[in-house]
Amino acid sequence: MSLLTRILGSKYDKELPYAYEAVINVLEDDDSMQVCYFADTICGLTDGLARHRKNPRLVTIFEIFQGNRTLIPKDCYLGKDNEWLPRSALCHPMTSRYGEPSSQGSCPFCDRSATVCGP
Repeated sequence: MSLLTRILGSKYDKELPYAYEAVINVLEDDDSMQVCYFADTICGLTDGLARHRKNPRLVTIFEIFQGNRTLIPKDCYLGKDNEWLPRSALCHPMTSRYGEPSSQGSCPFCDRSATVCGP
């Protein structure tokens, strides 16, 4: 993590996504009505969706990164049973996207809020 990022926070690090968005169709196979949830971290987002009992198979998650909205593959946040990965298991599938944390507690997103915003 650069000195500037440590001073200003990870939202200013151009190597990391700014936020995460979960999109859920209100009607299962109809994209015309959707609800969205937002969070600063993927672990905060998936924890919030699990607490709200959102069916992981019906959720699509995007990262908002450098002005773009990019689909995150489901295997990055769902386990083999198609259930939400626990917070501790999310780091490994995401390492190829943001680099591997060097030690426990060195998450580049540790300065961000875990709050989920949505309907």
